[in-house]
Order: sequence, then C-alpha cells, then structure tokens
Amino acid sequence: MEISGLDIYAPFFTVELAGKPEVELRDSIVSIEVDEDLEKPAMFTISLNEMFNVKEQKFKWLDDERIDPGTKFTISFGYASGSKKREEFVGQIKSVSPSFDFTGITKLNVSGYDLSHDLLKTTKKGVVKKIYKDIKYSDIAEDIAKKNNLKSKIESSEITYDNVNRGENESDYNFLRRLSEEIQYEFYVRLETLYFHKSRDNSEGDTTFELGKNIIKFNPRNSIANVVNEVEVTGWDDKNSIVETAKIADIKSKVGIPDFETIVKCSQDKKIEVIEDRVVRSSEEAKNLAIAELKKRNKDFIEGSLQCIGDPTLRPGITINIKKVGERFSGVYYITRTKHTIGSDGYKTELKIRRCL
Repeated sequence: MEISGLDIYAPFFTVELAGKPEVELRDSIVSIEVDEDLEKPAMFTISLNEMFNVKEQKFKWLDDERIDPGTKFTISFGYASGSKKREEFVGQIKSVSPSFDFTGITKLNVSGYDLSHDLLKTTKKGVVKKIYKDIKYSDIAEDIAKKNNLKSKIESSEITYDNVNRGENESDYNFLRRLSEEIQYEFYVRLETLYFHKSRDNSEGDTTFELGKNIIKFNPRNSIANVVNEVEVTGWDDKNSIVETAKIADIKSKVGIPDFETIVKCSQDKKIEVIEDRVVRSSEEAKNLAIAELKKRNKDFIEGSLQCIGDPTLRPGITINIKKVGERFSGVYYITRTKHTIGSDGYKTELKIRRCL
C-alpha cells in the first residue's frame, strides 16, 4: 500500500520477542518509551492493553510465558514512510507489572534495559582487587565485550597504561564507566555492540533546531558554580614524580564557546589539584588525565533540555546545532540523554544536552 499525505509522518513501530516479530503484541501497545543515557544503562517501558479470555481463564499477555523477565525484546521506532529513518533498541525484559481495577480494564507495563545492564552483575563478592599491567584501556574494553558475548566497536586509546587498578567487587559496567571518564571516552551498548571511543563533541551536528521552527521547548541553564580554570595531576613513575597541568585552552574545540576561557578566568579564579594514587608511565599520560578531569569539571557550564517532534536519529553521543535563542545559548550542543515517547499524543523526543566547550 502506498503511503501518502499525513501518513508519511505517522509514528510507526514494530516489536520482536525472542527474535520473532509480534504483530498482535504491537496492536495491543498503548505507549512506548525508550530512555537512553550515556551515564547508565538504557531503559524501555511498554504499556499494554490486557485482554482476558473467559473460556480459558487466562490473560493474553500476562499469562504468555514469553512476557517474562529475561526475554530479549527488540523495538524498531520511527515513521510510517520508508524515507524516514528508523532506529532499533535491543534489550531484555526485567519486570512485568499489571494494574487491575474494578472496571475490568487491565493494563500491563513491561520494562527492561539494554544489554549493558547485565554488565552491572558480572562480579562476585570477595573478588580481590585486580591490577592490569602494560595494557591500553581500549584493550580492556575489548576483553570485557568478549567476556560478555558482545560485539565491539573500540577506538584505540593510544596511550598504554600500567597498573590500572580494578576495585574490589567493581562490576564490568562501573569499571568501564570509570576508565572512559579518565580518558575522555564514551562507553555504551547499542543493539548487541559495545562502543568505546572518544567523545564526539568537537564538530557541528547534522540536525539544527531553531526557535519558532522545530523547537517545542528549550530550557537552558548557564552556571559558573562548578567551573574551574586549571587542573593539576601529580603521579609517579618507577622513581620520579610527574606533574602536569591542563588549562582551558587544552579543552577548547572548534565548535565550542568562543570566549569560554575569558568567562572562566573573570568569573572564578579557582585551581583544583588532583593527585592520582597510581603509577603513570609518562608526562603524556599525566597530561591526558588532567585534560580529561578539567573537561569533566566544566562540561555543565551550559546545559539544558530540549523537546521536539519525534526524531529517531537523535541518540546520545551526537551533536546538534541550536540557533536563534540568543548569543549566550546559540551554538553546538552534545546530547547526553534522549527519551523517545510514542503514545496517544503522537511521537515526541526529549533531549538532555550540554554545550560543547
């Protein structure tokens, strides 16, 4: 059937249970929410209209053994038109929650997480602290992906670290999160692939938002409460101490705030010393750690939220351009969280964003 007119922009989704398409299940869905965040496992929530079979004395979905915690769930969401891109989300059901009331109408909420959630459970009590020697952070990420039966897209971390400490009972997820923050990398799982790469916050985005055009709501915030202008890292090699400093000029990108260095210097003259209780192999390594820490301390200088008509191509880890919202807040922003919602009000996307530095 040919799609024309307004149908082109009609929200559309498909679902699969354990790898098999489920048309009946899709037709019972009232709403879908896919919540992705760079700092924690992504989550999905589906609300279903439940049906009770009087003859069999069973609920259609609640008593379906496939709607069980642990079942693999795939959601493809976007628009009816084939010309509009769709995206997929793969996860596992973690909870099933029915709602019964006297009217006889039963709702069933099915929730779950992406495949990174299982990385939170991969340690055992009593596991001693492990130390990795002479290894790249990216190689550690590769090993963890293989151990958890995940595909991988790993960008080499270049610098080889020695004595990378893994805390007692530290999960694979928390370990990779900590490592990625130390070297300005991003870590997340999409579909069945583990990603570990440099932050993509240094170039303009493919999507542009303008006030009065395609922005439903935009709420930015500019704060100097936590900004710092310098970070010093002190570490040790086998014999000597190594001291390196990172300044604002070290974290500026070509799409960042043009006068950020001046703003920070004038607003707050504050220096943070960070002493790393571990061996560093070189000045380059210490410098890289200082830059990563300085960027982390200043990343929320301008942050905010944006709501727009649903767009499946908007995912955490990419940049967007925002225009015509005043000089202070116009610029390139990095998406750190997205929430895609399809329901009775149509398809909307909410973003959590931060200004690129």
